[in-house]
Amino acid sequence: MSGKDGKFYSSKDVCETLQISKSTLFKWEREGLITKVRRDWRGWRLYDERNLEEIRQNIEKQKASEAKPRSSYVLVVDDDTMILQVMSDLLHAAGYDVLTASTGEEAVLMHQEKQPALTFLDVKLRGKSGIDVFREIRTVDPHAMIVILTGYPKIEDTVQVIKEGAYNYLTKPIKSDELLEMVAEVLGP
Repeated sequence: MSGKDGKFYSSKDVCETLQISKSTLFKWEREGLITKVRRDWRGWRLYDERNLEEIRQNIEKQKASEAKPRSSYVLVVDDDTMILQVMSDLLHAAGYDVLTASTGEEAVLMHQEKQPALTFLDVKLRGKSGIDVFREIRTVDPHAMIVILTGYPKIEDTVQVIKEGAYNYLTKPIKSDELLEMVAEVLGP
């Protein structure tokens, strides 16, 4: 970390110190919420005290937006039963309460009834697109924390849903550690 002595933190140091995931850190950079991140001669990111203060402010804003108490459920929405089963088993094994939905309509209904703390929503669903379902969920549950799952990352779509309030996104195949890191970031370990 940069201070009066001119030191800097790596992204790994920042994530460990402030208890956030790298994907969230990089998302905030893309959104312009963390300004002028320096890079060393290898191109690696270096964060200074100003960057850390911006990150702390983003963490506080995130906590404030979660003012209304929510359930402890994690909702997984995918029309592939194998993915639903694998993600559900992984989250159950980590100690989380899990709900699953195989259609957009089910997902919207669960947000109306249960208000899950975090939702993993596949962008490619039969019938409706995950982007449309995302927008419907945000209509019935404006504070929903939604992570978009995509096997075919189309950068324009991803940037658009992030701007519209998606919490983050993960690309398939999903890495277990990234998934659990993101859940722990929102719900705690």
